[in-house]
Amino acid sequence: MRKIVFILTAAIALSSCSLDISDTKTVIISVALDYCAEDGFSQGNYLSNPPNDQEAFVSQTELLAGPRNTEKHIFLSKGGTRTVNGTESEWNEEDVLETIMNLDTESDDLIIFYYSGHGEDITGNLVLSKSDNGFGTISPEELLYAMSTLDGKKCIFLDSCYSGKYVDDLGLLGNGEIFGDDGSLIRDGFVSSLYPSLKISLLAGYTGSNDIWTMSATTSEQLSYDSGTEGRPNQDKYGAFTYFLLLALGYDAEEDCPMAITGRGEITFYGVYKGIKERMSRSMWSVQTPQVTLSPLDLILF
Repeated sequence: MRKIVFILTAAIALSSCSLDISDTKTVIISVALDYCAEDGFSQGNYLSNPPNDQEAFVSQTELLAGPRNTEKHIFLSKGGTRTVNGTESEWNEEDVLETIMNLDTESDDLIIFYYSGHGEDITGNLVLSKSDNGFGTISPEELLYAMSTLDGKKCIFLDSCYSGKYVDDLGLLGNGEIFGDDGSLIRDGFVSSLYPSLKISLLAGYTGSNDIWTMSATTSEQLSYDSGTEGRPNQDKYGAFTYFLLLALGYDAEEDCPMAITGRGEITFYGVYKGIKERMSRSMWSVQTPQVTLSPLDLILF
């Protein structure tokens, strides 16, 4: 829990970006791939859980959105068949980026991008297709630029190897953790994180208008696992990171279904991160350490 404390207490008081949901919409762009051989990938690339990750994440966030209008763009590759919003379509990485950049959003809309699949070593690129020319990917620069063109409150969740690169590339300072040569977490950097948090909180004229709140499953050097091993209810069905993300959003793991939150108050971006850290075991956190961008503003999601 220590790592979230500096975000919540470094400034005199954290502001929140709240939404008047009566006339706003939630836009969900989700991409998930299981990389079957029929889709151009070898069986060695196979991941079983991204389709489940996507279905549960979208259903939970759609339920939480409640009275808001919800606009969905669901890109799925499952068993070698590609679909967009359930309709068969040979989509690729360019289609995903074009979809994002063609969104019609306003300043109070909430835009969520969620990805579950492979990430490339070193670059962190999201791997969306394969051809004779190699892999088709979305780089941190491409995704962050596409999101930056939109009006609204923008949020990214990435369940892939090396996905911390997307947090690094935002240039909003590191989380202050200290890692060993193998990429495993040695200790949380509470003290080293405090100064950067204060610095960014006290920037003159800061408005947060161009923020992209980004949360990754790992650092830029770690692997993201297809499932956790703690034996929790239905844990084997979901990505190790996504499972705890779902729990933090209120998903009912025992019944394996979305669940509305009652009496819990607002769900915020950093609150979700705190919920993940509280639920994820230290042993898993050490080898797969979720990362978040630093901002003096906490985003109210639902």
